[in-house]
Amino acid sequence: MNEPIVYLSTWRIKDGKFAEYRRFYAQLINAIRESDKDVVAFFAFGNSDGTEITNVHVFPDAPTLERHMAVIREKMGLLPGELTSVLELMEPLGVQVYGAPGGQAAAMDQGMKDDGVPFTGKERYLGGFCLADLRT
Repeated sequence: MNEPIVYLSTWRIKDGKFAEYRRFYAQLINAIRESDKDVVAFFAFGNSDGTEITNVHVFPDAPTLERHMAVIREKMGLLPGELTSVLELMEPLGVQVYGAPGGQAAAMDQGMKDDGVPFTGKERYLGGFCLADLRT
């Protein structure tokens, strides 16, 4: 059974790095739009002073999340345990994960947990639907 996986992550943007973050995020969005078309949602929201952002990423299933990890590795150089380009711009404040990621996503999560990033969420999927599911 395919079960969705949802990430909500909050990050503090380092002083003077908001414009650089915006450029990085635009590149990331372009890479995902071009090569990662099964991602259901990929949003970022920021506070008014540009010091904090929250990402909302929704994947319909674990295989899509694993493909997403391959895309960000190939297009952006982001690997489990190697987030240098991201950490130059911002630092993680916390991550919520809903569902049960595996593979490279779980490895990246574990690296962040090992670095002391707080993780919360719920692993057990109880049901629901996405309007994107109705288009097929």
